[in-house]
Amino acid sequence: MAFPSPGFPLSNPLPQVGEGTCAQGMGKGDNAGLRYLIPLLLCSFAACAGEFNAALTLAPEWRGMETASPYYVAPPLVAAGRRAMRSDLELRYRDGGLNAQGTLRGNAREGESAQTKGILNQLYFDGESGAGSGYTAGKKVLSWGVGQGFRPLDLIQREDRRQLNPPPLEGVPLLAWQRYDAADSLTVAWSNPGYGAAALDRDDPGIAAYWYRLAERDDLHAVARISRRHKLEAGAGWARALGEEWTFHAAALYQRRGLTPLNTLAENGGTPLAAADPMQESARDGAVKAVAGMQWTGRAGFGVLLEGWYDGEAWTREQWRRLDALAATQHGLAAAVPQSWVDGNLAWSSRAFEYPNLLRENLLLRLSYEEENWKTHLEWLSTPRDGGLVTSAAATWQGDRQRVSFGLRHPGGAAGSAYARSPQARMAFVEWRYALR
Repeated sequence: MAFPSPGFPLSNPLPQVGEGTCAQGMGKGDNAGLRYLIPLLLCSFAACAGEFNAALTLAPEWRGMETASPYYVAPPLVAAGRRAMRSDLELRYRDGGLNAQGTLRGNAREGESAQTKGILNQLYFDGESGAGSGYTAGKKVLSWGVGQGFRPLDLIQREDRRQLNPPPLEGVPLLAWQRYDAADSLTVAWSNPGYGAAALDRDDPGIAAYWYRLAERDDLHAVARISRRHKLEAGAGWARALGEEWTFHAAALYQRRGLTPLNTLAENGGTPLAAADPMQESARDGAVKAVAGMQWTGRAGFGVLLEGWYDGEAWTREQWRRLDALAATQHGLAAAVPQSWVDGNLAWSSRAFEYPNLLRENLLLRLSYEEENWKTHLEWLSTPRDGGLVTSAAATWQGDRQRVSFGLRHPGGAAGSAYARSPQARMAFVEWRYALR
């Protein structure tokens, strides 16, 4: 039986601060987006008929590793990457219904070689197909639903809304038709047309419909989607504003097929070490996602957000306990088997900390303050089932052409909670953005 060696291909199973998963360009290669950025670069030096904008972003990041975590694996098997720098040259072009957005990105991470890649964030055309109807063709950011920390109805974009300092969103290839009037709109979208089976939800081909109605003080939402991964998804949402200070929102989604990546060794028992990645998706019939929240915004600039959500595809407390027990067993084998075998399996298990919601039940409290050019917030995310707590703070200053942001995040809480046992500890970032034109 062959077990992982220090060179097995798992260079960094931990999520980096502000880093998301996305396909580059219209394809999946790191340099695939470069060919699409060339017309945007040429347009910046030419007299293009449309509107062109460019911005430069420098975003240094730092994260500490919790060496006492049972899931911590030392370099070089897992790259530490304590310090990193993301530098973006973002280009936007608009001419009538044609919209394009691309990013030339440089990534430098401690202990790794610097990388440069082109990303085609968006390239689509919006047109009219008659009175009160239109269409979209191309790659577009398309977000649906309500919610601050979690949006169950976001069936196309699938945005991870818990990233500390995320880069610009990348759209999804789609063909869409929309019908609208003063109060209602209906959108039917075919996402990832022509794609085969996908391992990620945002790459999964499917046909979705989104209905929205503005009814006096209420915003009403309804969605439905048919895809290969989840079969049928259907849900509804609601939002209401009371006066100028209070807003309330709620949404729920049903999935015919729920998918949760689990460690098969922890779930099925047997041998405590694996020769291949044991983190595999587990499918079950019927999964529910829901969110509900309220927000108060005062005239003096202060605000309070209280939101709770349930993610039926996230882990349960019992599943985390089984993974913790497996990690303890693997540590106990260190004297009997090569350390690389133990470290390889722990690194695979540590991927459980990559998911946006570590547990199904979540509560978010956010305090915010805005004054002239400043926006600040302090928030606490709690997982009541195990006593986990994540504390975050951030501030942004916005000038005429410059924007400066900085923030901190610390996962912790009760000693046995998932967040307290995370191999990733404190995180911090600074971002400077300058509008070139």
